[in-house]
Amino acid sequence: MKFEYWAILGIALLQGCSSMHSRPADGVDEEKLAQIYATKGTAYLAQGKLKVALADLRKALALDPDNAVAHESIALLYEYLGKAGKAAEHYREAAKLAPDDAKILNNYGRFLCKEGRYDEGLAFLEKAGSDKLYDERWKALVNAGICAQRAGRQKQAETWLRQALALNPESSDALAAMARLMADRGNWLSARAFLQRYEAVGQPSESMLRLGYRIETALGDTSAAQGYLDKLHRLFPDSQPQAD
Repeated sequence: MKFEYWAILGIALLQGCSSMHSRPADGVDEEKLAQIYATKGTAYLAQGKLKVALADLRKALALDPDNAVAHESIALLYEYLGKAGKAAEHYREAAKLAPDDAKILNNYGRFLCKEGRYDEGLAFLEKAGSDKLYDERWKALVNAGICAQRAGRQKQAETWLRQALALNPESSDALAAMARLMADRGNWLSARAFLQRYEAVGQPSESMLRLGYRIETALGDTSAAQGYLDKLHRLFPDSQPQAD
């Protein structure tokens, strides 16, 4: 089957003078060819080769407008490029074509939350996070927790973040979100514990160093607070710790 797919791809690539919207040669399965372009485009996107990724994904959709993978990948690309309108259009189509694909629902829900459409986003994320066949459903639960946190639904956020950590105790995103949540509540010891767990698995970032400074200052540990401040100034010399 793999040989057949790449043979089809070879035929298509030899048609160098044809436009992207022209039909492939007789006998070529358009859906299979579209899937090849979708797979290639998605791989190029993961490698950061955006121009060639966009070209392949457009070819995939020209051949098969109902290819959900191509819609999702091109939505991710447009989101990265800051073209929210185009991203929303393709995410919406991907979710319409594959309403039970948890990965697509997770990405669409995350995008909607980023755009401030919390209720819509959480509906998709909750569905993705409840799919026990989704190998990475903890990602959807993390995104749901962060979305709920942004929406001011702290109790709901904690529930989802703890569910995510039960599935993946080393999720740096979940640990960071829990540290922030505990700090916002003034639960400084818990905030410190989650931050320390984050530091064991995640990379030092400006926001997390500022959070560490804030936590240790609140706990009265001036030495630890100074340690975060020194590291903050060393790694991010323009940072202001009070901005967290």
